[in-house]
Amino acid sequence: MSTDAMPAGLSPAGQGYPLIYRNLMAVGLLGAVYRAREDAATVSAAVELTLDDPTPYRVCRAIAQGIGGDAEYAAATLGEHVESHPEDEGAKVALATAFLLARDERWRAILDEVLATSADQNVRQAANGVLAHAAARQPAHPN
Repeated sequence: MSTDAMPAGLSPAGQGYPLIYRNLMAVGLLGAVYRAREDAATVSAAVELTLDDPTPYRVCRAIAQGIGGDAEYAAATLGEHVESHPEDEGAKVALATAFLLARDERWRAILDEVLATSADQNVRQAANGVLAHAAARQPAHPN
């Protein structure tokens, strides 16, 4: 379907969500980043209620809140998901990423476990990418 033939408010990149809906998602995620957590929680709760599977949005929200310095949403949502789905190594990497961004030291143990046990090359690559980001964030130590 060409972009010209699409209904107003829809785009091929938007996975079929109306523009206003995508904007609502963005408001929720930006509120999480900029520590407007109460408003972000209200908007995000409304968005999540409409999704068949809110997990991908929750991953984005956990990382956004991690950027904003809050690891507790990630611990509650992704942590619970990982406990009930211990085989979901991608969720473990997302949880570790949110913790790292929030400067919560729990990220190290999660990545160590993933790298020690995972045979999934994509998951290992993502975990190594998080480690590279962590190393780049470290201040340089003069010798």
